[in-house]
Amino acid sequence: MRKIILFLWITFLLTVRADDCPQWDQGEATGQISRLSDEVAYHDQLYFNQNAPIISDGEYDDLVTRLKHWQACFPSIATEKPLTPHNKYTIHHQAPMGSLKKGLSEEAIKHFLQQISGSDVLVQPKIDGVAVELVYKNGLLIQASTRGNGEAGVDILNHIRQMPLIPETLGNDEKNQLVLHGELFARLDRISPAILGQYASARHLVAGQLNRSDPEAEAIKDFDFFPWQWVNNPFTSDFQSIEALAGMGFPLPLEHTHRTTSYPDIKQRLEHYVAIKKPLFLMDGIVIKADSNTLRNQLGQAGNTPAWAMGWKFPPETTTSAVQAIEFTVGRTGNITPVVHIKPVRFKNRTISTLSLGTVQNLEKKEIAVGDHISIKLKGNAIPIFGKVLFRPANRVSPEPPDTSRFTPFTCLTMAPGCEQQFAARLIWLTGKQGLDLAAMSKPVIYQWIQAGIIHTPVDILQLTPHSLHSAGMHQQDIQQYLESIRRPKALEQQIRALSIPGVGKSTARLLAGCITDIRGLLSRQLSDQCTAIGSRRMEDLQDYVNRKEVRGLVEFLDELGSPDTG
Repeated sequence: MRKIILFLWITFLLTVRADDCPQWDQGEATGQISRLSDEVAYHDQLYFNQNAPIISDGEYDDLVTRLKHWQACFPSIATEKPLTPHNKYTIHHQAPMGSLKKGLSEEAIKHFLQQISGSDVLVQPKIDGVAVELVYKNGLLIQASTRGNGEAGVDILNHIRQMPLIPETLGNDEKNQLVLHGELFARLDRISPAILGQYASARHLVAGQLNRSDPEAEAIKDFDFFPWQWVNNPFTSDFQSIEALAGMGFPLPLEHTHRTTSYPDIKQRLEHYVAIKKPLFLMDGIVIKADSNTLRNQLGQAGNTPAWAMGWKFPPETTTSAVQAIEFTVGRTGNITPVVHIKPVRFKNRTISTLSLGTVQNLEKKEIAVGDHISIKLKGNAIPIFGKVLFRPANRVSPEPPDTSRFTPFTCLTMAPGCEQQFAARLIWLTGKQGLDLAAMSKPVIYQWIQAGIIHTPVDILQLTPHSLHSAGMHQQDIQQYLESIRRPKALEQQIRALSIPGVGKSTARLLAGCITDIRGLLSRQLSDQCTAIGSRRMEDLQDYVNRKEVRGLVEFLDELGSPDTG
């Protein structure tokens, strides 16, 4: 059977199992790894140098994981892209600003708790803002900078001084130098929706204002600071430093720090923050850390991450996969829908293998090709939808959509070469719940009859003999139910809907049913006079459609079946 379907498979890009290595030669591997390494480096520059990421942490993690996998498959290829220094990195930090290691599973969190078992545990929200360092001397704010590359960052002292929620003078007699690492964020309980609406997220708002030499006073007045580390604090426990900072003008850590030693309690805190409907700040998880400064000093750093702290992210909003094929399906009205087939991925307790892009124009706008790595979201926790293209490999294959003018609401009223999909869609509508609601009918059976040449016109499916039904694999009980459901009288409005008339939905079908006494009334030349509420153009299309031979035959068959007595 001929189909207007484009299936493009790239076996050299996609693997059967996640741990399989691509079957590339050295040259191809070098090109692919270098291309992905460039993509990761690009996002590193956006995140670290510009504070303006365009993908989520989960999407970024997928790119890095894929790059590491490819590099492990081809260890002789060296393509690490060092972070290009930002020309505005003028402030050297008083202490290195590292990143936070992530707990990717409950087992990882439990293992981490075992490592810090000699200490109480502090749990705080993981605020999604911009990491900064504040330096106070003799109680006065003297330096402020973004994290940058961890060793040096951008000078934002002038910006911080314009933020009234952040103290320029500490509320105590602190005479020594005090260094704070923390998160600069927008207060969601205070920020104007009009201001926030101009940015992709609250984090983008903060990053955008920091990148301006002259920030907007109305926007930054609602920025706040959450210190998550007092560097070299003089206390034996971090909670003591949190209490001290509250007295200096930083109350948020004390209000949002939970002490525990229990894993179930920690998990409950995560669920608590997930459930908050109106949060004070944008969050993407929680931070778990040892309270004991003695233990912190013993554990030290693991690379650029503290060994005494771990982040536990909220359940991801997106997942990622690779495009394996792009199929174009034709619906009953002639609309062509691109369907993306992805490498099956498990997400939110369901396996996703396909997603619809709606229209050919949408496919072209998003520039998706076979081989691309994409992110996927769930709409209403049920419908998978396309997120964005994360990586376009060098040997991706762009699809060639069929001619969108080939199919209309008036085409494929009968079976003809190239009409398999639209004709089948018409029959599925005719016999389905939106149409005549016939019992024991299924899509595979309809396709089987079309392929076997048994059905050529819509009315054929209503005139099948018991022998034909039995040959299609239907059981005797199903055959009896199917034949009875055909003979069962149908409401006039239902019959009209089953015809799939262009431009006639539920309301118009109801209107038409009120203008005529039976389905044959649709063939009347006086219909436009009887139903004046229907516009002339729609009426013209309606009469053109129903008077075509294939539809007219269906109308006459339904008329012979009759309608229920409405009197």
